[in-house]
Amino acid sequence: MNRRGTIGIIVSVMLIIALVLVFTDPWSTLHRDSRKLLLNHPAEVDRIFLSDGYDTTLLVRQDSDWLLSGRERVNPVAVENLLFAAERIRISSILTGEPDAEGKSVRRIRFYSGNEVVLEYDFITDGTRYLVSPPGSERSYYVSLPGYPGLDLDRVFSSGPNHYREHLLIDLLPSEISLIEVEAGDGEPFRFTQDPRGDIRCLLPESDSVIPFSRLDTLAVRLLFSYFTNIRYERATGIPVSRLTGTGPGTTPLARLRVESRRGEKHILRIYPLYRDQGGEPDMFRALVAYNDRPEALVVNYIYLDVLMRDLPRYFANGE
Repeated sequence: MNRRGTIGIIVSVMLIIALVLVFTDPWSTLHRDSRKLLLNHPAEVDRIFLSDGYDTTLLVRQDSDWLLSGRERVNPVAVENLLFAAERIRISSILTGEPDAEGKSVRRIRFYSGNEVVLEYDFITDGTRYLVSPPGSERSYYVSLPGYPGLDLDRVFSSGPNHYREHLLIDLLPSEISLIEVEAGDGEPFRFTQDPRGDIRCLLPESDSVIPFSRLDTLAVRLLFSYFTNIRYERATGIPVSRLTGTGPGTTPLARLRVESRRGEKHILRIYPLYRDQGGEPDMFRALVAYNDRPEALVVNYIYLDVLMRDLPRYFANGE
């Protein structure tokens, strides 16, 4: 074949490819659909509605503040994360047809500007993948947030009101907890671990021994796992944590708690008595808490802490 013929074949192939791209244009379809899922002009959004089978949350912006149901101030970081993710999510793959929602978390999300709904979709997840389904659309889209591969979008797009409240320290469901370690006063530390099936073991770290679960009060242990939902603090004190670890009154912790979730969250609370006056009696209703690496102590109500500071015999069956 001469050179002129070869050039002619190459030109023909290129023309065919160009025509295919013009009429099918898969990239154009993907880009067009992506634009439909993105939140444009997030600064103009003044209401956000999130609802699933259990919770409903309405976030309302008044001036520069976001309020829960228009009344209670919320954590601005939680709302900023939601708007950031809604503005930047990207399509990973396309699902044609009706999405399968059986056994999955499904929530409806709407963003408003004034009385206009500027973006709406169902957010569906099985805990590992995230599917966005616009109402009336024949397609659904698996999405991710580029640059944040480990981010839990299910948490970012939460419809639970507690997720948005200010002063929230810990908000874990019982099934989300993988480890609870308690060191109450001078007692021996003990640890409960929970595997993905929900089976719980009790260990004594210092002696590296396991307590048979048959010796434990199953209900009491299960209740402990339920107490880590919506733990909040009242205020920051300005008291440096370093002052609590010195010598003198109030420097011996009442208890130390460590909680870990399956997603890798770690929460460490060292609980100290709160003295209203120097040399006075400790507060009966509140305590000081050194939380994770925060440099200043927090005031936390005992309503959250009392049930967490029990020693191991409280979890034995028949009061062993």
